[in-house]
Amino acid sequence: MHYSFFMKRRSPHAFTLIEMVTVVAVIIVLAGIVMGVAGFVQTKGAREKGLTQLKNMQYQCGAFREDNGGYPENQDTTNLDPREHFSPISGASGTLYIASSRWLYSCLSGDFEPALKPDGRPEEKSYYPFKRDELNFKKDASGGIAEVRYLQDPFGNSYAYSTAGAQAEAEYRKKLKLDPTTERPTKAKGYNPTYDLWSTGNGTTSSHTGKWIKNWGS
Repeated sequence: MHYSFFMKRRSPHAFTLIEMVTVVAVIIVLAGIVMGVAGFVQTKGAREKGLTQLKNMQYQCGAFREDNGGYPENQDTTNLDPREHFSPISGASGTLYIASSRWLYSCLSGDFEPALKPDGRPEEKSYYPFKRDELNFKKDASGGIAEVRYLQDPFGNSYAYSTAGAQAEAEYRKKLKLDPTTERPTKAKGYNPTYDLWSTGNGTTSSHTGKWIKNWGS
């Protein structure tokens, strides 16, 4: 009797192990491509949203200046420098991001009280009615805003607002009046002589500055 008689017949619809491995590999590759594209689209959408929010805040900063004779500024916004501080989430840099962002929120929203813990209820003129998704805040028992921590970019990090460049420019001009030969400092601060406003675009180090959404040039 022929040996093949004892062998099981392979169903014409069955897969071999090699075929199954090949199919699984193709599925994994396709899934990776889809996830990569989805991630790119999501990031692009977040950047576009961040740019829109940043432009809105710029416009309201201009309105604030018209009423108050200058842009929002305090020691926190002066201490933060985009040339030196690259992370919105770690160490002293992260603390400066949050403090400067909170001050910008207070000035544009009119919500200053309690001090350092604004509660979402403006006491002064409001220039910009921030939406909930633009704020990082603590909730009260009913889900309302109990304390605004900072202005939140679409990536969940703090926006940053700096007047370091403005202060440096003001100091230089003051010295220049006293001594016309005064040279401009070699170490620059900030990028604009008015204010710098930016999101790190989910980057956290100086090597990611090219990803930043910002109000200064390339």
